[in-house]
Amino acid sequence: WCMYCKTALAQAEVEYEDQQTPSVWVKFPLTSTPQELESKLAGRPAFAVIWTTTPWTLPANLAIAVHPTQSYVAVEIAGEVYLVAGALLPEFLTLLKEPAHEILAAFEGGRLVGHGFTHPWIAREGTIAAAEFVAMDQGTGLVHIAPGHGEEDYELGRRLRLKVYNPVDDDGRFVPEVEHFAGLTVWEANPKIIDHLRATGMLVAQRPLSHTYPHCWRCKNPTLFRATEQ
Repeated sequence: WCMYCKTALAQAEVEYEDQQTPSVWVKFPLTSTPQELESKLAGRPAFAVIWTTTPWTLPANLAIAVHPTQSYVAVEIAGEVYLVAGALLPEFLTLLKEPAHEILAAFEGGRLVGHGFTHPWIAREGTIAAAEFVAMDQGTGLVHIAPGHGEEDYELGRRLRLKVYNPVDDDGRFVPEVEHFAGLTVWEANPKIIDHLRATGMLVAQRPLSHTYPHCWRCKNPTLFRATEQ
């Protein structure tokens, strides 16, 4: 979707340009965990940690995806327990600059499916689901799912019978129901969402990321992934 031309774009109408965007690691409080972890928490809070390059899609989060056959670990750091993929744990520890840690449990992603979490700042609950598209080359191995803002998210959302929730209008602005960020364009909201995550203690880390990003062939501005009725 081009918020400047106010139109949907076919794949052939998209051009890719280099762009720097904020990438964030975010804590999602877990409401249930596999038994082998539950018995070791001892009252400590546990979080699923996701990584995204589009913080503006976080208000539309409805699920978290894990790879069903990859290994995941629950690691305790400074009194909190974080759930990340085992293959990405070294990078995660480097990110936190915290060498002191203890692995409390390890299990395949399939053991996490069906367990619940709450949104970082919205009174909304979601469920962890399995998805083969979850990659292990960067991030945490846990993918935040917004069915209204991505093709793979949309397909997984349909399989899970989730609402295709798109709180962004044709102008690229958040609709009135989005607390804190209503009326802001998604680009204006990006830094404010990161600040809000930091203020609520749900931001693990932030790093700029340079990558190619789809732009509109007409106006040359960056596009959005946004579910619309066609």
